[in-house]
Amino acid sequence: MTASGTPISRQRLLEAAMRVFTESGFRGATTRRIAEAAGVNEVTLFRHFKSKSALINEAAELYARQRRDHDLPAEPAAPLEELATWCSSQLRLLRERRDLIRKCMAEVEEHPQMADCMRKGPDVVHDQLRVYATRLARRHGLSLTAEEINVSCMMLQGSLFADAMGRDIMPELFPRPLRDAGLQYASAFLRMLGVSPSDGRREGARPVTSSQRGRGAAAARNGGGHPVSRPSRRS
Repeated sequence: MTASGTPISRQRLLEAAMRVFTESGFRGATTRRIAEAAGVNEVTLFRHFKSKSALINEAAELYARQRRDHDLPAEPAAPLEELATWCSSQLRLLRERRDLIRKCMAEVEEHPQMADCMRKGPDVVHDQLRVYATRLARRHGLSLTAEEINVSCMMLQGSLFADAMGRDIMPELFPRPLRDAGLQYASAFLRMLGVSPSDGRREGARPVTSSQRGRGAAAARNGGGHPVSRPSRRS
């Protein structure tokens, strides 16, 4: 209960924990500060969570669930559109939590137990992308090994992470304008798998115009008809 007698939700406590941790790190994110940020007392907090570590761990679970909410379709139907939407969503979520992620990375050496928490979100995203890419490769009859698909997914995931973490520091290294970045990453990923972006549009869909998608979309469309060599199976 809050001071006014309103029931407190676990999610509210988790969100408060993430805010305080982002500002002050693991050591500074005391249960008292987290409780104050949530508008409750420490007794209420400990009714929900046995320890600060349990609270931080579940906060990481919440972040992983938020990333899972932006899943890819079970079966690829319009890969370019689906991947562009997914990439844009992942970039947005990563940017929103950028300060939290940076704080976690800075603290993991002193608090190695946080490494497992930090993996929860990326693991969810990697599983989504790997399953989707495997089904896409099967649909297009691509001779890709599981390892090749796995590496391709890691490269896309790493590019999205680098963009979200580094664009504010080195904007010239990343696709511009920002609104088209998801589409450009999706197009590059399809080419890496051996799927032409022009083959990845929804069946019967009209070509994307520059006014609809911006310059980045037009560039991806104009390059979509070039032949793409399929990666060969490892010897």
